[in-house]
Amino acid sequence: MVFYETTYILHSALQEGRLNDIVNIIEKKAESLGAKILFSDNWGRKKLSYLIEKEKYGTYLFFQYKIEDISKLAELSSEFEHNPNVLRYLNIKIEESEIKEPKTKEIVETKKSETSKEETTKVVKKASENESKVKEEPKEVAEKSKEESEENKEVTEAVAEEVKEKSEEVTEEENQKEHTSEEENK
Repeated sequence: MVFYETTYILHSALQEGRLNDIVNIIEKKAESLGAKILFSDNWGRKKLSYLIEKEKYGTYLFFQYKIEDISKLAELSSEFEHNPNVLRYLNIKIEESEIKEPKTKEIVETKKSETSKEETTKVVKKASENESKVKEEPKEVAEKSKEESEENKEVTEAVAEEVKEKSEEVTEEENQKEHTSEEENK
């Protein structure tokens, strides 16, 4: 048994559904050639270092597998070469120790089964307590904002009065200056 990993780049313009279809087709082709997929990961859309087929971005995909017949690897490579959605690919021979741990549903399911019913009820109780707090919070926020708006109104009125008084003082001073300048002119 020989272990390999393949990294390939697909056009970034592919929609999620079409992208998943292409990934499934490639993985099924690998399995039909006798490969057993051990790990698979979608690295997402990334900017390319240089333009490939006039594309600036690509979606990177990665999978590791073991295969018995190395001559079948050429057929897998031809699948990548003939697929117009694949921009680039790279097959690398690796050691068994380099295999990444699978991120599968099995791990999640074992963690779920480990949680006891008591922990679940505790989580549900906390969630319901938090929900009741969230329902009360908008009332408190509304009251605070009402108080703040009343305070702001009072401050605005006080500032408006001061401005009015200052403008009256300024107009009185201007009137006095005009009156004195008229007297001087006479």
